[in-house]
Amino acid sequence: MAASALARRGPTSNFLATSASAAGHIGEDARCGDDQEPVYGDPQVDPGDGLVHPARPTVDPDGVLRHLPGEIKPAGPGYTGAMRRIDAALRSSADPFDRAMADKLDLAQITPPEMRTEALVQDALAADDVRVYALAWGACHPSLGGVPGAATPSPGCARLSTARWAQLDPGDAQPWLWDLAAADKRGDVPAQREALARIAGSSRMNVRMQAGMAAVARLQLADADLAAQVDAATRALDTGPPASALTAHCQQRADGDADLASTCDRIATMLYDHADSLVWHAIGGAVHKQATGDASWLDRAHREQRLRQDRVHIAVKGSKPCGAAREGLRYMVRLGQVGEMQLAREALNAASAP
Repeated sequence: MAASALARRGPTSNFLATSASAAGHIGEDARCGDDQEPVYGDPQVDPGDGLVHPARPTVDPDGVLRHLPGEIKPAGPGYTGAMRRIDAALRSSADPFDRAMADKLDLAQITPPEMRTEALVQDALAADDVRVYALAWGACHPSLGGVPGAATPSPGCARLSTARWAQLDPGDAQPWLWDLAAADKRGDVPAQREALARIAGSSRMNVRMQAGMAAVARLQLADADLAAQVDAATRALDTGPPASALTAHCQQRADGDADLASTCDRIATMLYDHADSLVWHAIGGAVHKQATGDASWLDRAHREQRLRQDRVHIAVKGSKPCGAAREGLRYMVRLGQVGEMQLAREALNAASAP
């Protein structure tokens, strides 16, 4: 399958268009399930302003989101069956994080959002696993601009706290970034200062953005299920806490507040040096620029992002139609194992080598 054809298809193809090199042995007559994927129309440009205005997802009457905007042909029975098999495989795992990912993704498309959130809360309370706790917190607290199903609070959300999260993962800045967003929403200035101090005193930023993706990608499935598996894995990416509250406080050299500017610079250093994702590494560079006026960190972060993207490619070999999907899944698993910062360092070293 040519890369140009992949680019015209759905979520699987969009990922594979930036996946790694081609794959191991796949049978001559193998099919990877892409013929069963839903089909999406090209985004339409508004003739009035020349911009694309993304449509908001629309949920079904029971609250479950079953069709994304732009769908012009629904998924076939093979694709929906594959999603159910992926759901079952996650739920039968011995790892509580895999089981929680099944609750988060709802690949069988049967659970209304509030019930899904409540299930994640119960997972978090039972497992004492920071990965599961972060999933539940994200389900309880919106950070994606109100996308349906992205966050739907349930009564159990009141049983979660950033203090407990911090006990499970001492040194991680994530819970305090959520506290900062909440303090901003309340207009609570002392709580804002406390949250900023906690972030500055953190030793790292562990979003684990690719952990859910890797959990789905490492499942051993038949060739016919591969397209659904790649789609499910990309849905499992995590975004982490909102960054807007932090950047708002640190803008324009903290608006002349010397103490706040110093706090922001310490936060920038922590994010830049000890974030586990390229996004938060770059946010560290952006906060450093805001706090000091020095753009060099941000410029380097952007260069690292471009270098890693340039090294990610696809090469479909001969008559192995599932090679790209298999390689894409292997790449996802490696991202989960070593993290994208390690891959970015490898790309930077390769670019610097003679």
